[in-house]
Amino acid sequence: MPNPIEINQIKLTGGYLFEKESLVRAVTLPALYKSYEKTGRINAFKLSWRRGESGEPHIFWDSDVAKWIEGAAYTLQSGSDPELEGVIDGLIDDMEKGQTAEGYFNTYYLMVKRTDRFTVRNDHELYCAGHLMEAAVAYYRATGKRKMLDIMCRYADYIEKIFTDNGRRPDFMTPGHEEIELALVRLYEATGERRYLDLSKFFVDRRGISEDERCFNGWYGKEYAQDHLPVREQKTAEGHAVRALYLYAGMADMARLFDDDELRASCEKLFDDIINKKMHVTGGLGGSYHGESFSYDYDLPNELAYTETCASIAFIFFAQRMFLLTGEAKYMDALELMLYNTVPAGLSVSGDRFFYTNPLEMHPERRDYFLLRGKGQYAPEYERPDDFGCSCCPPNIIRMFSSIKKYMYHTGPGRIYVSLYGSSVFEHDAMMIEQVTDYPWSGAVNITVKLKESVKKTICFRAPSWCEDPRLTINGIETPAARADGYIKLERMWNDGDAVGLYFDMRVVELRAHPLVHYNANRIAVKRGPVVFCAESADNGSHIKSIIVKKKTDYRVSYRQDLLGGVAVIDCDAAVPLPDDNELYRTAAHTYVDKTLRLIPYSVWANRGRGEMSVWLLKETRVSE
Repeated sequence: MPNPIEINQIKLTGGYLFEKESLVRAVTLPALYKSYEKTGRINAFKLSWRRGESGEPHIFWDSDVAKWIEGAAYTLQSGSDPELEGVIDGLIDDMEKGQTAEGYFNTYYLMVKRTDRFTVRNDHELYCAGHLMEAAVAYYRATGKRKMLDIMCRYADYIEKIFTDNGRRPDFMTPGHEEIELALVRLYEATGERRYLDLSKFFVDRRGISEDERCFNGWYGKEYAQDHLPVREQKTAEGHAVRALYLYAGMADMARLFDDDELRASCEKLFDDIINKKMHVTGGLGGSYHGESFSYDYDLPNELAYTETCASIAFIFFAQRMFLLTGEAKYMDALELMLYNTVPAGLSVSGDRFFYTNPLEMHPERRDYFLLRGKGQYAPEYERPDDFGCSCCPPNIIRMFSSIKKYMYHTGPGRIYVSLYGSSVFEHDAMMIEQVTDYPWSGAVNITVKLKESVKKTICFRAPSWCEDPRLTINGIETPAARADGYIKLERMWNDGDAVGLYFDMRVVELRAHPLVHYNANRIAVKRGPVVFCAESADNGSHIKSIIVKKKTDYRVSYRQDLLGGVAVIDCDAAVPLPDDNELYRTAAHTYVDKTLRLIPYSVWANRGRGEMSVWLLKETRVSE
């Protein structure tokens, strides 16, 4: 089975992923730190706040800063930055001073609720602890400094004592918001301490077996916290999407590390349930704004889609772990969908503004109406703010794009997996693989193998599921591109300078939703390669939902370097109805005029001011007479 690699084994050299990594490092990372200084999150680590003062810390502040540290640590793995390292060292010094003798650290409970630790299941203590642990591991791997790692090991030891049979019982036995399950595995991998892996398994195995667990009482129910069934009996994705996906990622870790076939089967069913019944065409997950949660099957609204950015990032964690568990490319295919659509949509082209939610349709007047009149009804943002009170998504975007390299390649006994495409250099076992490509704007990928002496090895190239007929050349000679588990597997004696050419046909396709997704009846979504497109009023004027794509249209693709940071755009033939009278309803057919409809990647919508947007477009069902 595939194994993960270290970030410092890869260098991005150009193209889309390189641009995202560079933007996050140069703009997003410092912008978010300034925001966290302004809101008090950074100063909270000094534990100087006192009751009665303004700026009371919040239950999840630690996790925001922890994700920022983790993302910053990944950038340090890609290149040194003494100033950034100094900022992180200062935060770690504050943590060391604030940690209790027992090993406990949580700024909210050390300042606001001093005597109530581990009494409120949904107060994010274990969630915050998990993110701090992940940050500690990332910083240790980047710098070799152990101080934060040692702090978090002491905290994990304390948690183990409290939550297992060796210590006192808290008021709950599993976290309200999952995340520590993933973090303890990483702590185990960094330290070799088996008890951290066992503690992660403890939290996974106990979920859904206690009648005493409580999280969000009321209509949410136990499904909201994935407590309705033991994990091995859970077959459908339920509840808060981010919590669920962090749990599923932890379950996949347990299935792989403990060779648990029953848990693996549950993970496979959960994954299939999501992608077949609960995933938006953009990769958005958790479509209901009620509880940021999964809804019933095929309930995939467009305008009111919640689809939190963090949910798509959490799905990427789950999908990669499923790939490590199975070696099947379908998990990387799904990961790729998130990577090029919903996740980058959460970040502005400028790199300093963010979306928490990611609707598939936008009518600004709706938000204006309900916001200005205080109607209390949900309506999504139509422009990205520079931050928001619940700031989980911005630092998650940072750690996603600053660590994107670890998803590109995987290794196994005698083999290398090339799972994502982007201009890069990867080194493993005295072999260097160099990629040159404009992916995702082009389906051409040129790969050169460099090594000192010939070696027999299998290199596996993912053949994306959206490409029906991939083409392959080896040293310029056309070669059959047979797939196995979604990969083109080349087992051969490799020589220095061997060249592999891959070509994935990026034809434009029209996607139609399952008939039970009633929101999208008679509508299409336009996709090219891994990229989903949308229409915005900045290009097409108003009333986008009324525009009809003609039955016989020629999709014309061009690349615009001067638009939205450089993107591919698609033009197609359409028609728009004329508002030729003031009648609300009429018996006569509307008059349509021809127009050219321009589509842009969904990932860059809402970067040109207030306007309408739609992913799903009306499609003409017959040729006009």
